[in-house]
Amino acid sequence: MPKMKAVQVPRAGGEFEVVEREIPEAGPGQVRIRVQACGVCHSDVVTTEGLFPGISYPRVPGHEVAGTIDQLGAGVKDWSEGDRVGVGWHT
Repeated sequence: MPKMKAVQVPRAGGEFEVVEREIPEAGPGQVRIRVQACGVCHSDVVTTEGLFPGISYPRVPGHEVAGTIDQLGAGVKDWSEGDRVGVGWHT
C-alpha cells in the first residue's frame, strides 16, 4: 500500500517525529486531499500538550490545509479530482 509522510506527536508533551503512514482511502461522501500546505494553530498546541481531555495519541496536528483532491469517495458529485481546495477550522 502507498505511504505518506506525516509529523506526529507520540504522546502528550512529546517531541514531534516524522513517520510514514499508509495513505487512507476516501470513504463514502468524502474526498481525499493531497496536502500542499498546513497551518498549525493554538488548538493544535493545546492538543499536543495533552490539555484537552480524552485525546488519543499518536496525533498528527494541523487541521487547516490547502491542496488538491486526489481521490473521490463513493457518491461525491460536486467535486472532481484535481480541484484545488482549502479546509478551515469550521468544516
